Amino acid sequence: MLAIVIIFRLPTILIVLWALRRPEELLRRGRRYWWICAIAVLHLLLALLSLTGQQPALAELFVGFPLLWAVVLRSPLRALPPRPSPVWLMAAAICVLLWLEETWVIVDHHSPVLRHYIHFFGFYFGMTATIVWLYGRYHYTARQTFVVGGLWGVLIEQQFAGPLLLASGAIVQALVFGLYIFPVYGLYLAAPRLLFCDEFSGSQRTSRWQGLWLFLAIAVLPLASWLLWSAGLQACGFDRTGVP
Repeated sequence: MLAIVIIFRLPTILIVLWALRRPEELLRRGRRYWWICAIAVLHLLLALLSLTGQQPALAELFVGFPLLWAVVLRSPLRALPPRPSPVWLMAAAICVLLWLEETWVIVDHHSPVLRHYIHFFGFYFGMTATIVWLYGRYHYTARQTFVVGGLWGVLIEQQFAGPLLLASGAIVQALVFGLYIFPVYGLYLAAPRLLFCDEFSGSQRTSRWQGLWLFLAIAVLPLASWLLWSAGLQACGFDRTGVP
């Protein structure tokens, strides 16, 4: 697993960072665009390989990477809604796009589909609200959102497993964990920024602290909305049996 993570994850992070350095080139046919296409195709092939049962661990590499297809297929996708899109439509599209990423977790854990989607909706609602609020308030670059998203994922994934590994002295395990998680959560924040770049480029306001505001907000608000959502479901007698 260590070799797989190093071979596929580290180059992916570096290529995405390079591509996001000039995101306008990523949105049209060119060298950066085709590199992102190559990453998307590679992870699709790995996911299909995992479905054969020969390499089931490879399924985990695919989580988050369908978001790249939203970037690769941006032109036909943006032909559907009006441009610029109203905030409510943009928020609904982002929420559904992110929420559907739970599909790969459902497949990997054999989780009950409907109960799983319902249980995690509160988290993606909070994530969407944070994105729409701060991206509309400050001018974030696509690369900035990718970096903040990656750091956010390393912080919160698996109940703060990354910081706990680091604190326990398991440096190698923490590094592997970070390389695995970073591009997934980085794409969670970067893909909406690229898909709705016209709308989110409207604000030219910048702040030296805007990256920190985004990190703090995305680390707190989705978890808070998820806790409130889960409390409401529990009060209604929701059965989450089998949901990880």
